[in-house]
Amino acid sequence: MPGYSEKSKTNFMMNNYKSLTLNSKYYAPEVLPDLCRKKFLNNSVPVWERNVFDFIREWLNDEDFINIKTSGSTGKPRTLSLKKAWMAYSAEKTCDFFRLNNKSTALLCLPASFIAGRMMIVRAFVSGCNLILKEPSGRPFKDLPISIDFAAITPFQLYQSLEDLGSGSPVKTLIVGGGEISHVLERDIQKLPVEIHATYGMTETSSHIALRKVNGRERSDFYTVLGETKISVDENSCLVIENPQLFDGVLKTNDVVEIVNNRQFRWKGRYDNIINSGGIKIQPEELENSISQIISVNFAISSIQDERLGEGVALVLEREGIAPEEENKLIDEIRKIVHHYSLPVRVFCIPVFPKTPTGKINRPELRRIINKIR
Repeated sequence: MPGYSEKSKTNFMMNNYKSLTLNSKYYAPEVLPDLCRKKFLNNSVPVWERNVFDFIREWLNDEDFINIKTSGSTGKPRTLSLKKAWMAYSAEKTCDFFRLNNKSTALLCLPASFIAGRMMIVRAFVSGCNLILKEPSGRPFKDLPISIDFAAITPFQLYQSLEDLGSGSPVKTLIVGGGEISHVLERDIQKLPVEIHATYGMTETSSHIALRKVNGRERSDFYTVLGETKISVDENSCLVIENPQLFDGVLKTNDVVEIVNNRQFRWKGRYDNIINSGGIKIQPEELENSISQIISVNFAISSIQDERLGEGVALVLEREGIAPEEENKLIDEIRKIVHHYSLPVRVFCIPVFPKTPTGKINRPELRRIINKIR
């Protein structure tokens, strides 16, 4: 915006993003603060709804920053200060990509205490769309009385909503974040009449910086970045992100990626999940992707201690047990697909995988469990 200082740009954006349409009712800038105060102070209003209006109140105040808690899924939970201008920029890019405007209807079905839920509110401020508020639950689209153009959900909500998103789905477009979409779940959503995108991002980047279409004819294995974000890799092939309109400095991640071009990358897995088997580095998530077509239940690749190799590859199935004949047949099938050094040396069955607070497989805990079993 030529001729504007950084402070002026912030003020310009904030002054333009102060009205909101909630549950089909328009609220002017002069009305919202009093509404937020009344909602937040009313103990009869559910906590999840009070959190929504508390964030709206914070968005409307004169501060340039907002404090947001991280989920703790990749480390200890902490509080970050994000510029409102960064959050507005992120929302603008998402709204532009999905063509959200004042004729669109969006659904907020995530907690407003974390970045994903808060950014849905910011997108409503930016686009002028009608934001429908619904208590966060596993099945946010069940008995939904209104058609939805856009919503953000977690992989768990997507799994729980497969039936609701079938024929006659009430929603047009979904973004899914907060965890990986499992290989089994990605297979199950291919024929849904809903446009579904996986997101890549974190609290530090004010939600996602890249999207990957995960179903339909335009399904892709690559994430495409939004806006002016620059991507590269470090010496460990981990993603490095730059965008002064989203955060200060350079953000180095622990995500191992393959750069396709300056706008696209393929996510391979977390650097801290790498298995070192006899000096060969194996990325569990990449191996999972290779064998996903031949395994019909939820599964994960982990590792066990091995006196000869240091670490050995382990296949963990989310089921009660497996007959020896079935296990041998499965290993024979895997042998046809992967290199011999990636072949699982053991197969374990766990009835329920340990999960993080955001629904991701807790890989360190899973590794601890199987090493204890052996």
